[in-house]
Amino acid sequence: MPAESSAESVAEEGCSSPTVAASVVRHNLIRESVFSAFTGVFMGMILFAAPVIAYSALNASALELTIIVSAFPCGAFLGPLWASLGRRWGMQRLVLNMAMAANLPLFLMFWVQDSLGFTLLVTLSQLLHSAMRMGQSSLYRASYPREYLGRVIGLLTFCTFATMIPTTLLAGWLVLPENWPDSYRWLYPLSALAGLFGCLFYRQIRLLETPVMEPPGKTWEERLQDIGRVLVQDRVYLLFQTAFFLAGSAFFLSMHIVLKLSKDRLHFSSAELALWLSVLPQAVLAVSTLVWGRFLNRLGIVQARLVIGVMMAAYLSCYFLGIALGVPTLIYLGSILRGFAEGGGQVTWSLASVHFAPRAEDVPVYNGIHFVLNGIRGLLMPAVGTALYMLSGEWLILFAAAVAAVSSLVAGVCLRYDHEALASKTESGDSSTLSDSQHLHAA
Repeated sequence: MPAESSAESVAEEGCSSPTVAASVVRHNLIRESVFSAFTGVFMGMILFAAPVIAYSALNASALELTIIVSAFPCGAFLGPLWASLGRRWGMQRLVLNMAMAANLPLFLMFWVQDSLGFTLLVTLSQLLHSAMRMGQSSLYRASYPREYLGRVIGLLTFCTFATMIPTTLLAGWLVLPENWPDSYRWLYPLSALAGLFGCLFYRQIRLLETPVMEPPGKTWEERLQDIGRVLVQDRVYLLFQTAFFLAGSAFFLSMHIVLKLSKDRLHFSSAELALWLSVLPQAVLAVSTLVWGRFLNRLGIVQARLVIGVMMAAYLSCYFLGIALGVPTLIYLGSILRGFAEGGGQVTWSLASVHFAPRAEDVPVYNGIHFVLNGIRGLLMPAVGTALYMLSGEWLILFAAAVAAVSSLVAGVCLRYDHEALASKTESGDSSTLSDSQHLHAA
């Protein structure tokens, strides 16, 4: 593949030449921004518009809606498999192959007229898309200098959501019964075309360093040993993932309950639910990613997770008080805070493994752990939240706020260990064992 050969040549000369590296960064950022914008169209259709279309236009059953909503988290459970394929094929090849494979099923949507066929195609696309997302986040380390990663991820996330939000709104409006219910039959093929067109730009990415390929014949037992080694030896990463898991769990425990109670207690209409609990936070998210990117470059990813946990506890508290006291204004305020928190969450999600992996070739192993934990919370916590709601009512939302606050405390502990590890290694002069993020702090 031409992209791979160009990546090798850049890796040989780019790191030693600041001029070459700067030109490659500009080259990569422009092309990956375009790729992210077109991918946002595709993601808007398969992730956010799909449940609305399945329910509004095809009368999908509760089981089918559950499958659609759970497909992407299920794909996250395959993170170790995607990581293994990426290390064997090369991550850039994995991203391109899986991005194209995820788009192709959507061309069949033109002939789909029932909810079962729709569910199967969207589910397949989401599962393959999870592989692309894992590969793309694994390559950030090899595509951009480490000191720019925060701002780069902020910009790329902004480009994705800048197209994802309008796509979701347009699709949701078009499939309403009074408008054009069958419009999904051409909306999905068009979104697939957008996704494939974006792949043409990602193919031109030139890597600053080429990750080491996995040697053939590596067994699953050896891969599991790699995962166990990371969890045992990298205490900072384990604490960080614990904080990340708790914060995500707070969201999945409570958001569907917030939607239900906003409708039942505050009498929000469907349009108001969509505006205040979906569109507003997503719009704030898109804009705030640019701010979060700069924040990460200055203070670091662990500090960012600490702040995000505090903001999550604040917006969940606003939701609880708004519902308990019957004050819609607190719901609006909570959604604004939620948008800021989720903007930081998107940026730190993309960098969670890149930041901690000591070598570029270790990123897939770290990403496999990251994706599996994301899948667990995405699948289990909504059900746990429903069970707790049946026992405690709206107090479940306040419990979720407490879980978010605990995630901040864990991030604080993580920060202390991170600083201790940096100090001890700096004092001993053992710079070879410092992670790349720690090298930046030391500089």
